[in-house]
Amino acid sequence: MQPESVATPPESSGRRALLQQLGLLLGATALPSSAVFGAAAGASKPFLDAAGFRLLTAVSDTLVPRTDTPGAVQAGVPQRLDALLRDWASAATRTRLVDALQRIDAAAIAKSGRGFTQMRPDARLALLRSHDAEALRPAPPTGAPLSVEAMLGRPPVADAAYGRLKELIVVLYYSSKLGLTRELPYEHAPGKWQPSIPVTPNTRPYGG
Repeated sequence: MQPESVATPPESSGRRALLQQLGLLLGATALPSSAVFGAAAGASKPFLDAAGFRLLTAVSDTLVPRTDTPGAVQAGVPQRLDALLRDWASAATRTRLVDALQRIDAAAIAKSGRGFTQMRPDARLALLRSHDAEALRPAPPTGAPLSVEAMLGRPPVADAAYGRLKELIVVLYYSSKLGLTRELPYEHAPGKWQPSIPVTPNTRPYGG
């Protein structure tokens, strides 16, 4: 596990591609790197109310939990996503993403009689696995105008808004300093030439 003091890598073509992808997911016309890679939590009022933020935090923690490395909550993903919703997402995207969150909560209430945030972590995981499988099942094309998912080269799914929410959480995690330097071993490029690298069950992809 690498120390938190490892420097975040400089701007690269990979980061530019990530910014373009996040811009599409958020419906934003412009998305500076500071909005994604910098600190998202500022003095501005949060976009989500307290209950909505708790729900986003619980969903983020379930999708990318803390294990032997920090998870989405430790990496500040809920705060960064809330800031992107507040400052960069289009109005239509805000509505779709919030609705996707509420559908998770509604599914929890329908199954257990309690909201998603009130469930035990193992029950959250079981419910989200079921919700994920249903939401991301293939859906027939509708003939509607080109969607964000189509522009990103993905087949249509039953709940595209949930798919977008899940992807934002994962992308924001892996673009964070903790995700890049603790979950992914960061190696500065160009590094030393290694013609053969042993791969073991504990080998992780490299970031950077």
